[in-house]
Amino acid sequence: MIALKFIKEERLYILLLIFVLLFNAIVLLHGEDKMKERPASRLRVFEDQDARKQEMERLLAKNEDLFLIFGLVSVLIVGVALLGIVIDIVILPMILARRLNIRSLSPPRVKWNIWDVCKVAILFLFFGHMLILAEAFLSRAFPIFKADNFRMMVNSSILDTLAVVFIIYFTVIRYREPLAALGVSARNFLKNIFYGVVGYLALVPVLILLLMIIAVIINITKYVPERQPVVELFLKEKGVAFLTYSSLFAAIIGPIIEELFFRGFLYGALKKYIGIFWAMTATAALFAALHAHIVGFFPIMALGILLAYIYEKTGTLVSSVTIHMIHNLSMVFLVFLVKKIGII
Repeated sequence: MIALKFIKEERLYILLLIFVLLFNAIVLLHGEDKMKERPASRLRVFEDQDARKQEMERLLAKNEDLFLIFGLVSVLIVGVALLGIVIDIVILPMILARRLNIRSLSPPRVKWNIWDVCKVAILFLFFGHMLILAEAFLSRAFPIFKADNFRMMVNSSILDTLAVVFIIYFTVIRYREPLAALGVSARNFLKNIFYGVVGYLALVPVLILLLMIIAVIINITKYVPERQPVVELFLKEKGVAFLTYSSLFAAIIGPIIEELFFRGFLYGALKKYIGIFWAMTATAALFAALHAHIVGFFPIMALGILLAYIYEKTGTLVSSVTIHMIHNLSMVFLVFLVKKIGII
């Protein structure tokens, strides 16, 4: 009886979920043949790595300005890593020993639940698939919709806007919660920005260590991961206006919306059922998994744990958004540097 009542009350979301699953099943079956072609090409890419290294060395030797920029970036990364190690050695033990308390506003117990989070996810996926169908139809009359980068920009802009609308509806409108329940608060704003900067500096040595371990594993297994679509976008796109918008979106808008969902919305719901530790771990793992990049899973998960931890400590999204923005901005800068070198 309970199951039937649930199906009756939530039949709209169940139907939307069925549509999404069927859509993906059709796409998966249609793309099966293309997936078989990937291993050979990935092996070829691995074999070309030595040639890429030699090409990079040649370009740096030929272009003095590029060599200077590359050197300065290398020194900056080393300096940031050393500063992060100092922070980890000095400040982290103080936090663990509770001699340094950074709590300013504990996140409140929220009224929404995990099923509400699932509803937002279902709506997000449904409208995402509807956008794909709409763009397939519009591409016949407007060729610009055939361009992958343009579609990615349009999809990200529309879906992220819808995500904010859905989250606000299920929290502020439906449950009449204040925005502060989502972590949207300017209390201790500057102090929380400072916490975010220090927190990211402390994370840098961990990220570098994880990347070094992953690099060793890749070298041993000869596994070559595919680049993320957003990286392909930055490397291949040449339009200044498009690159400017995409950079601002990746470095500013994206982090705000992702923090609103993962930390403000999802973490608050999970914490009611599984506690702080497991909520941090689960949101970080999901955060990493949804970035759809095997090699980056553990570094992104480490970032996600820090984001959840600092949100739990400060009670606002200011610190986590600051960390997320710094990280994404750093990644965008490194991608542009690689593009400038022009070997990938």
